[in-house]
Amino acid sequence: LPGGRGAGAKEDGAFSIILLGQTGTGKSASANTILAAGKHRQHKGQVFESKLSSMPVTTKCKEKITAITGTKVRVVDTPDFFYEDAPADEAQVEECKKYCQEGRCVVLLVIQLGRFTQGEKGILEKLEDKLGWEIRKNTIVLFTHGEDLTGTVETFIGERPDLKHIVEACSSRYHVFNNKSKDTKQVTALLKKFRNESFLKSSPQSECCLL
Repeated sequence: LPGGRGAGAKEDGAFSIILLGQTGTGKSASANTILAAGKHRQHKGQVFESKLSSMPVTTKCKEKITAITGTKVRVVDTPDFFYEDAPADEAQVEECKKYCQEGRCVVLLVIQLGRFTQGEKGILEKLEDKLGWEIRKNTIVLFTHGEDLTGTVETFIGERPDLKHIVEACSSRYHVFNNKSKDTKQVTALLKKFRNESFLKSSPQSECCLL
């Protein structure tokens, strides 16, 4: 069901941040960056395993609940549902759906700056087909490797029609992370965008803790 109101939907009051995207884009590193801004900031080591690899490191949906600026947040790392050398685990697709509750989740579609691949063309539509609802209504495009950006991110997007299509389909919502930085301001700025976006208010049943 759209919004995850089916059996097994998460109902513990936490607001879910779900990271989706291809292998190697920095989903796990971004999840760790978000957690570093919360009460787990003194956690030694990685909560979500992140390393350079030609093979998927994350093969199952994993979650960690923390508090950021007083907000209870569930950070959800997910596998690459379209990895060409291994079919998607439908059990993991169903698990991912459980975290998507209308008015209580934001999807971060993770794309690495400078590495927009052929497989990422149309990824938004493919994810919507896989998950069974229009995630674009709740999606912010999260660009990683912000430290490598020369010029503005607006110029970068504008020069790449397929990437521009994805961003515009998400109502031009995007954010940039430098996962090497320990500055938590990039995370609080992201959460501020959650608060400012009308998609969190789209459901009459929404009791989003960020509002």
